Amino acid sequence: MAYIPISIEKYLKIHLKNNPSENKQDLRKRLDEALKSFRNGERCLCGNDIWVIGSASVGNACFTCITGESFPDDDYEIDTAIKKRESTKGRRHIDSIDPKKLSGFFDDEGYEINTELINKPSLCLICQKNDDPKEEILCNMNRYDQRDDKEFKCFAFKKI
Repeated sequence: MAYIPISIEKYLKIHLKNNPSENKQDLRKRLDEALKSFRNGERCLCGNDIWVIGSASVGNACFTCITGESFPDDDYEIDTAIKKRESTKGRRHIDSIDPKKLSGFFDDEGYEINTELINKPSLCLICQKNDDPKEEILCNMNRYDQRDDKEFKCFAFKKI
């Protein structure tokens, strides 16, 4: 992802310049509430982290669900809401699982990956390999590896 980190104060200044009819105190309150929700671990209905700036206007949801775009393209996000490391809350570590019951996918740190929560970029929707069970593992690995990239690239892409 390519969010542009910004402080709440700087964002307020920019937003109010572009939207002079907006009430500063009301916007600040909504931003604070959205940031509090983010810090409390609230998520979008799709399972992704909420986008604080967008959530202040339309309710708690992620960037993709608010804008319909796969990735932010130079969009602002409150600096304290940009994660430095992926959350492992609620994810099992490979060392805590009985080896006889071990299955699924794990990241490089050994935490379980829930493939149902991997975002599917719009490029995948027009690919011949979309929903092909033989390609699902490789496609999910590619999507997961690029989850924080600004632009999704797939070298196996074949347009329908």
